[in-house]
Amino acid sequence: MITRFDHAVIAVADLEAAAAQYRRLGLSVYPGGRHTGLGSHNAIVRFGLDYLELIGVYSRDEVLAAGPRRATLVEFLDAHGGGMLGYCLATDDIDGLAAHFRATGLAADGPLTMERARPDGRVLKWRLLLPGGTGWRRPWPFFIQWELPDDERLQWEQPGQHPLGVTRVAGVTVLVRDLDAARQLYGRQLGLGLAGTRDVPALAADGLRFALGDFTIDLLAPRGAGEAATRLEALGEGLFSVTLAAANLEHARELLAAQGFSLEPAPEAESCWLIVPEPSLGARLLLRVDPS
Repeated sequence: MITRFDHAVIAVADLEAAAAQYRRLGLSVYPGGRHTGLGSHNAIVRFGLDYLELIGVYSRDEVLAAGPRRATLVEFLDAHGGGMLGYCLATDDIDGLAAHFRATGLAADGPLTMERARPDGRVLKWRLLLPGGTGWRRPWPFFIQWELPDDERLQWEQPGQHPLGVTRVAGVTVLVRDLDAARQLYGRQLGLGLAGTRDVPALAADGLRFALGDFTIDLLAPRGAGEAATRLEALGEGLFSVTLAAANLEHARELLAAQGFSLEPAPEAESCWLIVPEPSLGARLLLRVDPS
């Protein structure tokens, strides 16, 4: 039922400024549109069916009027100025997935019908399933089923030509407090396959890796003082970083250097490089060479 990674959500205080910053990184950014009646708007960095969503607020009052679930966006921006909100996995049977969650005791809101009005006037529609009532700043993903078939949707929103050479989103890293509870959540309740355990001394963290095809989800729990514990204390559980696969690392390094960015070894992932400074507050992006 869970088929693939769909997108990661990055909160930004100023959508136009953030889009310009991501273009400096060598990523093609296109206007997404407005979330009807919810006060938010977005821009899309599309690689294929997978993408990064930059989300901002165009009407604070409208966001707050939409209820506590949407108010998380305003509260997060007020507290942190921007950063990683969450990530989404795609399903081809959202009703069946909701039933599975109920059977395993995982409370979830939805499926909820959503839509986004594109700048060209066309309206994209989808349904969401939100474990725990929200997918933002939580140790779990949320789930989406699109109304349009994938091939038709890609005609509406075509993948960008990214000078940085990024081909796809390869994985995410998520901070959790309780690794045993996270193992049960991702394995038994979400039904994802455990691919291994991890020891991350640079962050003073223990980890688990789950796999969905060639996409990986690393769960890290602090075991003492360190960056993982510091970030967990500041932000709570949730998305920590997103790993992008690039065709040529040296090309990417040169392009980034020309724009005032550099690459440093990423402590949370082997053979991955952290883009510094972070493209927007709290947006931790990693690069690695795509073996494919």
